Amino acid sequence: MSIPVGKSSYQAADENQNRAWWQEHPMTYDWEATLSVERGSLAWYDEIDRRFFHSAYYAQPQGAPPFDWFMPEAEIRGKRVLEIGCGMGSHAELLTRRGAILTAVDQTPFAVEATTRRLTLKGLPCDVRQMDVEQMSFPDREFDIVWTWGVIHHSRSTENILRHIARVLKPGGTLRFMVYYRPSLVYWLHCGFIRGILMGHLLRKKLDQIYVDQTDGFFARTFNKAEIAKLLGDDFAPPRFHVIGMKAELYPIPRTRFKVALEDATPRWLAHAILDRWGSMIYIEAARK
Repeated sequence: MSIPVGKSSYQAADENQNRAWWQEHPMTYDWEATLSVERGSLAWYDEIDRRFFHSAYYAQPQGAPPFDWFMPEAEIRGKRVLEIGCGMGSHAELLTRRGAILTAVDQTPFAVEATTRRLTLKGLPCDVRQMDVEQMSFPDREFDIVWTWGVIHHSRSTENILRHIARVLKPGGTLRFMVYYRPSLVYWLHCGFIRGILMGHLLRKKLDQIYVDQTDGFFARTFNKAEIAKLLGDDFAPPRFHVIGMKAELYPIPRTRFKVALEDATPRWLAHAILDRWGSMIYIEAARK
């Protein structure tokens, strides 16, 4: 497997802009700027988790621990796990509490400091590093599991990241990740029809750019299942796919108290019926050959 060892100045400039964007806009789930507790306090982390896990109804059966479908303790405990893009540390804490021997990385100092502080405050083991995952320095075949949630689509070089992931995974190890899904309500209805056609944005820009402008990140790529399978290539066994989405995607209106009330009133079965096919995200599991 051939791994690029250098970058052009153009790629490096893009990467610096991407890192700067996330340093200035960390994912704290504070879309309405209502997160008023002291930054870095236990209450701050707890409120971030409450908001994140409430929106992620799709990740576990009702009443089960957060993300129990995607990171069950029986498959995590005792495993060497690499988390790429730890953000504010919500998943790092879940993985650690479920017995993972965790190494977490992120490209921004803010995320590294936030996750390190979270785990330290809660008395949990802590190995958090700032790292460019397009040039990961870990030895070959170092990890049993690589976990990355909503991260690698925010790179121009998703392909390069996946090559590095394949390199650091043990044979039989699993890659578990989420990226943005193109055949979705958000892409075609929210961005294509409403913003692109009704609001006239397609007269000035391409649909992909309309999508980027309405989501988070300096980059925001979308994929379909065939493209993901091609990216994983010969390094991985055929992947398993699970399309998911947030209830907010069902209502293409500004986020107000009325919209929040609509989301809360939407039964889980109805959200699953629509968003398990047309959600904005796709979760993938693939075993390293």
